[in-house]
Amino acid sequence: MMDRNAFYILSLGCAKNTVDSESMAQLLHEAGYIRTENPEQAEALIVNTCGFIGPARDESLQALRELATDKRAGQQLIATGCLSQRFGARLIQDVPGIDGILGTRRWMDIVQLARRLRRRKNARPIYHLPESRTVGGDEHGAPRVAMQGGSAYLKIADGCRRPCAFCAIPLIKGAHVSRLPESIIADTRRLQAMGVNELVLISQDTTDYGNDLGMKNGLAQLLAKLVVAVPDIPWIRIMYAYPGYVSDELIETMARHAQILPYLDMPLQHGHRETLRRMKRPANLDWVRGAIRKMRAAMPALAIRSTFIVGYPGETEAEFQTLLDFVGALKFDRVGAFAFSFEPGTASEPLGDPIPQPVKAERLRRLMELQERISLQKNQEFVGQTHDVLIEGIGDDLSVGRSYRDAPEIDGVVIVESELAVGEIAPARITGALAHDLTGSKL
Repeated sequence: MMDRNAFYILSLGCAKNTVDSESMAQLLHEAGYIRTENPEQAEALIVNTCGFIGPARDESLQALRELATDKRAGQQLIATGCLSQRFGARLIQDVPGIDGILGTRRWMDIVQLARRLRRRKNARPIYHLPESRTVGGDEHGAPRVAMQGGSAYLKIADGCRRPCAFCAIPLIKGAHVSRLPESIIADTRRLQAMGVNELVLISQDTTDYGNDLGMKNGLAQLLAKLVVAVPDIPWIRIMYAYPGYVSDELIETMARHAQILPYLDMPLQHGHRETLRRMKRPANLDWVRGAIRKMRAAMPALAIRSTFIVGYPGETEAEFQTLLDFVGALKFDRVGAFAFSFEPGTASEPLGDPIPQPVKAERLRRLMELQERISLQKNQEFVGQTHDVLIEGIGDDLSVGRSYRDAPEIDGVVIVESELAVGEIAPARITGALAHDLTGSKL
C-alpha cells in the first residue's frame, strides 16, 4: 500500500551523486517524509540520474522506464541529477510518465518540487531547472555528506571550469563553486561526533577548491583547518586532483599530517602529448613525472590512482603504445580506464568517433592487462607488512575492509581471516596478494 508521506530514491553514478541523493533524502525527512526501500510504498519516486557517458545514460533511462511502467495512481516519478539537467524536456519524450524534472544545480528544492506535484491540477510535468550557480545545501542546513559504514563522502565544491574536450560535466554542473570553509568544517565536526573513521573529500576537481573564493592553495588551507577541527577522524582521503595543480604546499601538507592519507587520485587521461592536446588536457608530461617523483619522495608510502581514456579520436597505435609505456614506467597503484564515449555538445564533438569499437575494446584490454601485472607486483610488496584496515563487512569468519591504498568502491579490498567490528579500523598482517586485493590475518 502506498504511503502518501513516503519517498523512494535510487542513486546512480558516482559518489558525488550519492552525496546529492543523501542530502535530498535528509531534506525530505525533515519535511515529514519517510524513506522506503520499496517503490510500491512511496508517493515520490526519485531517480538521481547519471548522464556522464552513454552507458550511464542508458542505465538511468532503464531505471526511469521501469519505474514509469510500474507507477500507480497517485505516485510521482521525479528525475533528478545529471541526465535531467543536461537533457531536460527530452527526458519526457524518452520516458513518458515522468512527472517532475529537477536538475543538478537546485537539488535542494526537492521538497518544493514534490509539494508542487502533489498540488498540481493536471498531468503536465513540472520542470524545475533554474540556472543558479551554487554548490547548494548550505543555505538549507543540509550537510553535503553521504555515509557508508565507517566512511563519509564530503562534497567540498561542485561544478568544473576545466576545458576538457571529452567531458560534459561543465554542461551539466556549470562552473566550479566552492563551499565556505566554515560550512565544511561544521559538517566534519558532526561526522566526528557520529564516530566516522574516514572522511573522503570529493568534488569534480578538489585541487580547484577555493579559487572562486580568492584563496590560493585552497585545498591545502582547508586540509590544515580540518586536521585541527576533527582530530578524532583518523583518515582523510583526497579524490580527483587535477594535473598541474598539485602544488608544493599541498604535497607538504599531506606529508606533514598523519591524518591525511598518503593517497591521491589524479586522473591523467593519457600519456601522449598530442592526444592530451586534442583532449584539451594538460600536456606537460615532464611536470607529471616530476610531480610524482616529488610526491613519492615526500611520502614514500604514497598510493597513486589515475584514470585513462583509450580510443580518443585520432589516437594512433603509436600514441596508444606511448600510453602503455607511460603507465609501465610510472607504475600507478591503481588505474581505471574507459573507452572513449562520444558526447554531443562537448568540444570533442567535431572530431566524431572514428575509432572502431573493436579497436577501443582491444586497447582497453591491453591497458588493463598491463595494469593488472603492475598491481599484482605492487600488492606482493605488502606481504608480511602490517596495515590498518577499515572494516566494511563480515561473514563466515572473514572480514572485508580497505587499507589506506583503497578508496571506497573503486579500488581493492583486504580480506581478513577473522570477524571484526564493521566500521572499526583494525591492524592486520598481510599474508597474500592478488592482482587487486590483499588477504590478511588479525593481529
